[in-house]
Amino acid sequence: MGDSRFHALLPVRDEADIIGQSLRHMLTWADAIYVFDTGSVDDTWEIVQNFARKDRRVIPLKRDAVYYSEPLLRGWMFNQARKNMREGDWFLRVDADEFHHVHPAEFVRTRLRRNETIVWHQYYDFRLTASEVEDWEAGRETLADRQRPIEERRRWFTPNTYSEPRLCRYRETMQWPATHSFPCNAGYVARERLPIRHYPHRDPEQLRRRCRLRSIMIANYNRDWTQPETHHWSEAEWRRFVTPDDLPELQRWEPGAPLPQLHYNSHLRPPHIRAVQKLVHTFCLPILDRTRARWPETAYPFKIPTDIVNVLERELAQ
Repeated sequence: MGDSRFHALLPVRDEADIIGQSLRHMLTWADAIYVFDTGSVDDTWEIVQNFARKDRRVIPLKRDAVYYSEPLLRGWMFNQARKNMREGDWFLRVDADEFHHVHPAEFVRTRLRRNETIVWHQYYDFRLTASEVEDWEAGRETLADRQRPIEERRRWFTPNTYSEPRLCRYRETMQWPATHSFPCNAGYVARERLPIRHYPHRDPEQLRRRCRLRSIMIANYNRDWTQPETHHWSEAEWRRFVTPDDLPELQRWEPGAPLPQLHYNSHLRPPHIRAVQKLVHTFCLPILDRTRARWPETAYPFKIPTDIVNVLERELAQ
């Protein structure tokens, strides 16, 4: 595993407040970062391009207004990136608001057992608290504070029990069909989860934009977006994501300190099924891969209709 390279698949959308910190973090462990901008109307794409000019490991794939949460996007990115992958490399699904508390290369070296080739994630969700919103509204924290590391600004977190596959060992025969959210027979699941500090709620202004984007996209899904009241976000909407200071499960973290080690196992199948999976993934994968559908050369993420793009550009630019 020592010669393995690590490839990050990073879709982004309006992440200008965090993308610089995110890329700097990823560059401490990634050998390649493939970026697809799904239609940002802020400076996200320009920031990515600036990083790419300075470091060849940042690879801007494309900027196009496509739907973010659907299998075609990640699958398309993987099938572009695999041209640079070799047998035994590792690839990761990553988001701009994620910071790997244990770098993936270190995780593979120190926490994986023999034959484990796919890793699920362990989120530590860092929250925006009510007192932090009060500081923002009183002017004690402002947009200028975005220049500070996010780990200094948001210290309170709750562990998340939800998990999904994020880190996977690449093999040349594996297939990621257009209908799948991850490659078929991706690997033998690791017991330990990859710890990630997750910062989805960073400050009130970022939350406002996020809620505005979501409300427009939901209205688009319902096809009634032409009525302004159906996609107009409200103050109360973003405030639903603010965490009370007295939430019992809140825990405080100091930058540089360890996070509590969690050993959830809900992502694992029963022992007798794992025994069969281990056997199959050790000896049968190349045979199974030949039976799987390949990525269609013409497959591409679904584009957002032009009229919706115009609404997004008008409202998110405000």
